[in-house]
Amino acid sequence: MQEEVKKARENAILKALEYIGDDMIIGYGTGSTMAQAIHYVKKLVHEDKMKLYFIPTSFQSRQLLLENNLPITSLYEYPEPDLMIDSFDQVDRDGNAIKGGGGAMLLEKVITQASRKVIFIGDYAKLVEKLNRPIPLEILEKAYPHVLNTLTKIGLKLVLRESSGKMGPLISDNGNLLGDVDAGLIEDPEKLDRLLRSIAGVIETGLFPKLADKIIIGMIDGSLKEINIDRRQLKKTLLDEENLK
Repeated sequence: MQEEVKKARENAILKALEYIGDDMIIGYGTGSTMAQAIHYVKKLVHEDKMKLYFIPTSFQSRQLLLENNLPITSLYEYPEPDLMIDSFDQVDRDGNAIKGGGGAMLLEKVITQASRKVIFIGDYAKLVEKLNRPIPLEILEKAYPHVLNTLTKIGLKLVLRESSGKMGPLISDNGNLLGDVDAGLIEDPEKLDRLLRSIAGVIETGLFPKLADKIIIGMIDGSLKEINIDRRQLKKTLLDEENLK
């Protein structure tokens, strides 16, 4: 990792941690940025003596928290976490994000939706005018032929992720297939997310259309760019759909 990128991420991490208060339940994301953040999170608990509990979003983040002697809990105990902090693979200036490079987007999206406040953090190299990365998908194994056929018919190319440790495809923490679909330049992330999730067998996508309250981006010159978003929350979405009837 370039030193400039690492420093930019660090700046974003430190800013995001300012939103953590004592007695909070924190959703903890997955990926290299969140691994970098663990040093500072650990200090909050072990040096600053904050009482915090963490809900991991993947096997990786659970192990990371446990290895650093940080207390973990779950949505069963706390169905509405105070704060979710996570990273992203790509973000646009409107606050739409692509996540799931680590294959954890299903639980990440669940905890994002459940949380009272959501902050995504990252670096300048992941900021674009419009999203254009392949979109991660979690797919039910028995539905794979149907999903592949449907995506092919609408002109989208699906590539399954291959495991480097065994023959065959990469499997998610939930026992499903992981793949990526190339949709080119994404003009309407929310519409594309709905389209992909309408295909039976697509369990979740890595599109996070305006699902955070704030996105904090560390820039190459040491400054921070903060994108404040009118977050698309479940309650508001359901009310909007009800009003359309």
